[in-house]
Amino acid sequence: MIVIMQVAAVQYSAQKLFQSAWSNLRQSLTADPAEAAQLRIRSREQSTVAAKLLQVANENDKRVLDMVA
Repeated sequence: MIVIMQVAAVQYSAQKLFQSAWSNLRQSLTADPAEAAQLRIRSREQSTVAAKLLQVANENDKRVLDMVA
């Protein structure tokens, strides 16, 4: 049960990071050039972390399925 809750928590964190990354990209469209560049960099970093979290969540999903099988 704890493993399932951890998987859900990781997926939730990744989703929030992706949402934040999209928000930063949207803001960069109307920001001045220097701020826009910083927002795009922050967005890229958040997307990278979120992708890694999803990879961990996927690995945890496989472990849960192996435990259930």
